[in-house]
Amino acid sequence: MRKFLAAALFLLLMQSVAFAAGPAKVGIFDPEEVIRTSEPGQEAIKQFEAKMKPDSERIEKQQKDFVKMQEDFQKQAFALAPEARQDKERELRRKEFELSEAVRMFQNAANREKNLKLNEILKVLHGSVNDYAAKNGFTLVMAKTQGITYYYDPTSDITKAVTAELNKAWKSRKK
Repeated sequence: MRKFLAAALFLLLMQSVAFAAGPAKVGIFDPEEVIRTSEPGQEAIKQFEAKMKPDSERIEKQQKDFVKMQEDFQKQAFALAPEARQDKERELRRKEFELSEAVRMFQNAANREKNLKLNEILKVLHGSVNDYAAKNGFTLVMAKTQGITYYYDPTSDITKAVTAELNKAWKSRKK
């Protein structure tokens, strides 16, 4: 219901802008594609992968060790004395808990790192979109978002131009 009301309000505003200032020039861009294909986005992905690789490999090793431990226990389970079997089961549960905690901590660290990199890029992207829209006379620039944008005229897609503008802004920002 909220989406419908927001869309209706948006259309109403667009009509009033169109009557007041003549035809509106609207641009649509895909922020995910811009970030994924831009130089700062690709740079961030490489840095992220390099930073997270050691932890990722450590967790993979822990998972393999845990699976091997489970397989060994299943092979030996019937031959073990009841107390030894309970000890092995406790050890397996402890290892499983340690593994799940390691995975959770890794995911949290990965999310924090992604958000840091993404926020830095989004700040520059916002300014780039504003500059591009002002230079090219756009009345409105919208982000293409799944579930909100159902249709747009492909001629209004400015994703490649916004990507180029972001690349320029990113290079000048670093100097």
